[in-house]
Amino acid sequence: MQRWHVFALSVAVFLTFHIQNPNARACAGDTIPDIAEHTDIAYHSGPDADPDRHRLNLVIPQEKVPVATLLWVPGGAWAFGSREREMPVARALARDGIAVAVVDHRMSAGRWMSEDAPATGAVHPDHINDVARAFAWLHAHAEEYGLNKARLYVGGFSAGGHLSALLALDEQYLTAHGLSTDHIAGALPVGGAYDLEHYYGAIRDAFGQENADGHVLGTFGDRASLPGASPTTYLVGAATPMLVIAEGETAIYAGVFEAAVKNAGKADLIRFITYEQETHRSLFEQLGDAGTPSQARGAMVGFMTAGGHP
Repeated sequence: MQRWHVFALSVAVFLTFHIQNPNARACAGDTIPDIAEHTDIAYHSGPDADPDRHRLNLVIPQEKVPVATLLWVPGGAWAFGSREREMPVARALARDGIAVAVVDHRMSAGRWMSEDAPATGAVHPDHINDVARAFAWLHAHAEEYGLNKARLYVGGFSAGGHLSALLALDEQYLTAHGLSTDHIAGALPVGGAYDLEHYYGAIRDAFGQENADGHVLGTFGDRASLPGASPTTYLVGAATPMLVIAEGETAIYAGVFEAAVKNAGKADLIRFITYEQETHRSLFEQLGDAGTPSQARGAMVGFMTAGGHP
């Protein structure tokens, strides 16, 4: 079986696990004495605000001043993400001295994956617009929480990896809020897909045209929209340091991204680490296991501690 088929199947298992276990590895009521949690913060208000999705949780170390703040975007194929499921990752990073804002955004239709999922939902650029709104909120309110707005990073897992990379590379979303990618100290996309035309082909080859259309085109609108939603499209003008992390199952997507980075002459700005022995699911669980040393989490903390230098 080709490698991207293995990844697609793994993602299906990963998503099924989380859909059937909405509180898997996360309990919203769990607290750790040396961190403070500010939950259910509205980052967008107004007539078009979604009272459930336009929310974030802020996790802040208490024993020392955070060395950086990370806006973290959940995974879930742009359709099943939840900030609550990412709280173990936020807490583990907070124990390492990083403040984390875990953000929800509007979700796409998920009927391609589950009959119980909504048949309609958000379409690009809804997701990335929400992430930009959350970043703008964090930049505006960082100092209220004792955070340094000059040390704001973006990152995310799986679909969140794609969105965090897109925010760091395509300036239009932050420009709408009077900001620019210069306000992002660095980006940490993990386990994502960055060339959506390539991703669409991989899903089509693994699951067929109907599922590829339902999943990828249901998320991004049509094939003509895929290049504009792909981080690989915006590399020529890239100026934000980035550490891209992959595991064995998403290495094919990181490899496509890395080739594009080299072709754009940005290899010194955007670095790559792949943990071949990890699966998509095991890497996610490792990131959130504060009791066990994690190479990936250590690399993320090192990147932010060094000011965005891999």
